Amino acid sequence: MTSNLTFNQEFGQHGEDQATRFCRKHKFKIVKRNYRCRFGEVDIIAWQGDVLHFIEVKNRTRDLIPGRYAVNTIKQKHIRQSAKNYLMQQNLVNQCLVSFDVIEITDGELVYLENCFY
Repeated sequence: MTSNLTFNQEFGQHGEDQATRFCRKHKFKIVKRNYRCRFGEVDIIAWQGDVLHFIEVKNRTRDLIPGRYAVNTIKQKHIRQSAKNYLMQQNLVNQCLVSFDVIEITDGELVYLENCFY
């Protein structure tokens, strides 16, 4: 990891790397990491079969609230808007099923939460 990154950025990057390895192990095809647009960011965009997954990664230590609770209604709205923007850019609107997922990592232990919100 680059020394120019803060501890939080390095910690977050490490979690996203772990999440990406998990996805690949479970037959996801990663198409984009850290997709950014004017609405926000999606950590991982990946196909699994005919479903396009928009995945938020939350890396935590035990002394913080679980990552799933950090994906509140405001964060969900930004992810949905970013996903819609991505689908429009790729001409995929109404062309595929989508899933909004969270990968929660707490002290290195990963939990994959599929279809967390709509």
